[in-house]
Order: sequence, then C-alpha cells, then structure tokens
Amino acid sequence: MSNLEYTSELSQCLAPYRFCSAITRGELEGINVTHADFSAVILLQGAQLLEFTVAGQPWIWLSETAEYKKGAAVRGGIPICWPWFGDADKNPVAVQSMIDLANAPAHGFARSQDWQINAISEHDDRVELTFILNSDVSQNTPWQGDANLSVTFTLSATGLTLALTTIAGSQPLTISQALHTYFPTEDIFQTRVSGFDGLSYIDALDGWANKTQQGDIIFSAETDRIYAAPAKQTIHTPKLRLCLACNSASAVVWNPWIEKSTRLSQFADDAWQRMLCVESANVMDDVVTLKAGERSTLTLALTIADE
Repeated sequence: MSNLEYTSELSQCLAPYRFCSAITRGELEGINVTHADFSAVILLQGAQLLEFTVAGQPWIWLSETAEYKKGAAVRGGIPICWPWFGDADKNPVAVQSMIDLANAPAHGFARSQDWQINAISEHDDRVELTFILNSDVSQNTPWQGDANLSVTFTLSATGLTLALTTIAGSQPLTISQALHTYFPTEDIFQTRVSGFDGLSYIDALDGWANKTQQGDIIFSAETDRIYAAPAKQTIHTPKLRLCLACNSASAVVWNPWIEKSTRLSQFADDAWQRMLCVESANVMDDVVTLKAGERSTLTLALTIADE
C-alpha cells in the first residue's frame, strides 16, 4: 500500500506490540494489525475499522475511491454512527431534543472525531483493542448531551466482535446509533440476507411504509429498509457466508443501486454491484434511554456461518 507511512508518536506507542503498528492513510492515522491468521486496519478517527481479512478473504468492504481526510467520514468499513443515526431531524423527538438540528451532520459526530487508544491486548490467537471518546469532545459539537463512549474490537481467525459502550454523564440522555457495516460481494445479484423472513420493516423509499419481509432479502433495486432485527442474520455471497449476531432490536439494510451511486461521495459508479450494508442499530422507536451514570452496550459479532 503505497500511501502508508509510519508516524512517530503513534509508532512509539505501538512499539512494544508484536502485531500492531502505526500507519497513515492520507491525513489520518491508524493501526495496522498483522497476524499470521488475520489482519485488520483501524483508524483513530472514528475508531473506524476499515479492513478485516481472514485467510486472504476480506470480510469488510472498503471503497476503492475512499478518501482519508480529517473531519470527513471514510466510505466503507464499519463507521460508528452516534449519538444519532441518519438525518438528525428524522430521529425521535427525544433524540432531536439534544441536537442543534441546524448544524447536525448525518449519522452524528463520533465517526469524524479522533478517538484515543485506551488498551491493547495481544494473544497468540487474538488481538483486542479498546478506543475511547471522552465527554468533553461533545462540547464542540451540535449535541447537548454528556456521555463517555468506548469501543472494543476483538479480532481473531474465527471472527470479529465490536462492543460499543455508552456511559451517560450527569444527566439522562436518549440516543440512536448504528454500527454501519459494509460487506463485500462479488455479485449483488447473487447475494441475499437470511434471518428476516416474516419480520416487519419500514421502507424508507416507499413513504416510510410498514411492510413484512417474505423470504430472504434480495437485491434488485435501491434498498433502504429498517428491520426488526433477529438475533442472528446471515449474509450469503458467492464466496463467503457470514453470520452476524447482534443485541440490537433494529437492523438497517442498504444498497444505493445504479442512479444513487452516481451521486455518492467516495463511491465508484459501479460499486453498488460489489457491496451491501447490514447495520446493527438502535433507531426509530428502538432508541437507547439512559439515566445519569447508566451504561448500555451495542454488540456485533461476525463469524463464518454454519449453513
């Protein structure tokens, strides 16, 4: 990767570790995890996992035209959407009440902030990394809430887990959030998502109508849906079947298809054929409300599916 350069301060921090080294991509610093059985790249900005590969097979999609700029979200990987999801003014009133709607970027501010490394634990078979975003970061954002945020990644040859923990500060708060996972596929027409049969969903492309899923989710047009999430979901692609387990009550399934792809930033016109998003989320009525000092953790786990 020709655009990688080592950085002095971060590389010194990571010097004692066997599997972790410092990188930069464009303007952004990150951690490269290189293990004999798996590899990953995580940016400090947004604590965003960009890549996760096992036995040469990518489990996560990253845009070929991704841009690495300070303060701007990177297209692909697993962006952390927090403390609101999507357009702020489409969130429930309890979430909106904590946001300056006139200045609110889509998907919150956590994905564009620099997180701090809190802990790294290396083992022969896995690597665990924890990043934190302190409450004082929100002072320069459109959000009036008070919370500390952490995310822990556990990486191994058998899978990937993320645990995003919110701890409310001195006041109660209500948030929406998502782990906005991009998955790769060789052919979107041969891709399906199972586990949702018979479950309700909101179709954001059909006037937010309530519908019921019949069979597996397949892709034949632009897709933007908010589902009642099963505990386990399976993403079937020509080369890979992944089991996604989560503890959220909502899931967002998205593919921009042909026309919208031409309007998206950091997205090739034909990239819709090679990706899909299945996002573990707390959105719509499934928001998180915390008392002062209370905590909540959104978890996601990816493994190879048995079926």
